[in-house]
Amino acid sequence: MSSANARVAVTPGQAQSSISQDTRNELLSALLSNGGINNIESNLTHNLQRSGWLHSLREYVSELFRSGECTTVDEAMAKVKAKILQDSAPKANGTTNGVNGVNGTNGNTHGDDYVNLAIPNQAIRDGIKTIKKELHKVCEITSEDADK
Repeated sequence: MSSANARVAVTPGQAQSSISQDTRNELLSALLSNGGINNIESNLTHNLQRSGWLHSLREYVSELFRSGECTTVDEAMAKVKAKILQDSAPKANGTTNGVNGVNGTNGNTHGDDYVNLAIPNQAIRDGIKTIKKELHKVCEITSEDADK
C-alpha cells in the first residue's frame, strides 16, 4: 500500500486464514492514517459506556484494590481478563451472563460475582459493524461465491 487510498483485495477465506504480517501492517497503517482506529475506539467506548460496562469495570477494579486482592496494575489486569472470560463463557443453558446483553449488578455485593464483566452483545454487534465499515474504506473485500 503505497498511499492512504490504495486498497488491498482480500477474500473472506484469506481473511479467515493467516494473514501475513506485512498485510496486517499495511491494514493497520491504512486504518491509522485515515482515522479508522479512532472511529473503532470511539464506537466501542460509546457502546460500553452506554451499556454501563465501563462503570462496572471501574467498580470491579476499585474493589480489587480496596479489598487488597490486588496491589499492582498487572495483578488487576490479570484478574479483569480472567473475569471477562469467566463472565463471557457460555453457561450450561447456552447463555452468557447479563440481562439482554446489558451488564449490571445482580444484587450480590459479596465475592467475585457482584459485577458482570461480559462484553454486552450489542457492543459486540456494533463494534463488528464499525470494524467492517472502516475496513471497507481501506481494503476491497470480495465474496468467494460472487460468481455464483
